[in-house]
Amino acid sequence: MLTDFVERIHAAALENRRIWVATVISSQGSTPGKPGMKMIVYPDGSTAGTVGGGQVEKDVIAEILAQRPEGLARRTFEMGGDFSSKPGMACGGSQEVLIEPFGSSSRLYVIGAGHCAMELSALAGRCGFSVTVIDDRPDWANKGKHPLAAVSVCRSYSGLDDYIDFSDQAYIVIMTHQHLHDEEALRACLRRKWSYLGMIGSRRKVGLLFDKLASEGVGRELLAGVHSPIGFEIGSQTPAEIAVSIAAQLIAVRNGAGANGTEGKRVQ
Repeated sequence: MLTDFVERIHAAALENRRIWVATVISSQGSTPGKPGMKMIVYPDGSTAGTVGGGQVEKDVIAEILAQRPEGLARRTFEMGGDFSSKPGMACGGSQEVLIEPFGSSSRLYVIGAGHCAMELSALAGRCGFSVTVIDDRPDWANKGKHPLAAVSVCRSYSGLDDYIDFSDQAYIVIMTHQHLHDEEALRACLRRKWSYLGMIGSRRKVGLLFDKLASEGVGRELLAGVHSPIGFEIGSQTPAEIAVSIAAQLIAVRNGAGANGTEGKRVQ
C-alpha cells in the first residue's frame, strides 16, 4: 500500500504534474483520521489514499481544490465541517492536516497535438511546465507522441472547460490542424482567466480573425493580450525551432520578464 502511494508521487514528479499530499499530523476526540494517514489529491479532484473518509475527507479535498496552496499549509478540520488555520475542537473532535504541494503549478495546455505541439510538449515539460495536450485525433493525442506530457486528451474542441483549469497559472497555446478549430478554441479561452494565451498563425490570418471578433464586440484591448503570431521572433522554420520560440516566450511570462523578454506583467 505504502509502495503504491510512493510510486504515485514518483510518477507525478516524473511528469511534473501538480499534486497535493495531505497528511494527518494530529487528531482530537472521535475522528476518522489518525496521525500518519495520507492522501494524494489531484487537480481534477481524484484521490489516492485516505485521511479517514467521511465528511472530513471531503472537506480536505474541497479546501485543497479551492485554495490550491503553493507552499506547506496546516489546516484543522472539525467533524462539523468547519476548518481554520488554528487548532480547534468540535463536538465530535478535529484533526490537523499538513498539505504539501508537489510538482509544477504552471500548467501548459497545448490545444492541438501535431508536429509543433510534439516538440513543444517535450521542451515545455523539461522546462518545468505540467503539460496537457488536447486534440480530436487519437493518432496524435497520445502518450507515444507526447511522452513528457502529464495528460493527453483525445476529444473535440467544444468542451475545453472539462480539461483546462482557467487560472493565473494557466498557459494556453492554440495550434490545431484547422483554422476553424483555432478560432473555436480561442473563443472558448478568450474571456477566461489565464497567464498566457497564444495562437499560431500567419499575421494575415490572425488579423482577419481578430477583425471578425472585433466586429462581434470583442474588445481590441482583450485581443491585444493574445500572443499571435506566437513566440519570439527568431526566424524559426522547423517544428523544433518554433517550439523553442514559444517555450522561450512562455518562460519569459512565467518569470515576470514579459512576452518580449523585458520586464512586464502577466496577462490576466
